Amino acid sequence: MVIVKRKELTLAERLYIPEVLRGLRITLGKMFQPKSTRQYPEEPIPSTEVTRGQPRLAENEDGTLRCVSCGMCEIACPAYAITIDGHEIDRPIEREPERFEIDFLRCILCGFCEEACPKEAIWMSDELELADTTRKGLIYGIEKLKRPASALQKRIDYVKRINDRWRTFSST
Repeated sequence: MVIVKRKELTLAERLYIPEVLRGLRITLGKMFQPKSTRQYPEEPIPSTEVTRGQPRLAENEDGTLRCVSCGMCEIACPAYAITIDGHEIDRPIEREPERFEIDFLRCILCGFCEEACPKEAIWMSDELELADTTRKGLIYGIEKLKRPASALQKRIDYVKRINDRWRTFSST
């Protein structure tokens, strides 16, 4: 038979006084620190070129989409949030999406679609706000996803600069 010897608790320990005092000390310390309140939405969330917001489809200067409906972004999406139906066209590009949808209720903003795209047609924008009153409103079609490539240029330049770092590293 094993006898376990237990420590006798003091009255303060039985009433949790040390824990309460420690909690009060932390609370009082935080009370007098400077506040970090953002007046949202009047004061927008700051974004940089590294910010990975919602994916967007890049448009060429003539208004045509860069997307060729290859489906690589759909395959790369771990959340199965992208749906593409392509059709053939008369331009030399031969295909473009007839339907391109991203379900933002599923999208985890991972950026795999941006990495998988061989035609640099889909980019993560700096748009962060995502709200709607219905579930259907959060399924974005081509018209909601289209952005001129110039609007996404900050992100495009950043990704190219990061990727060029590895190209120059491997060539030395």
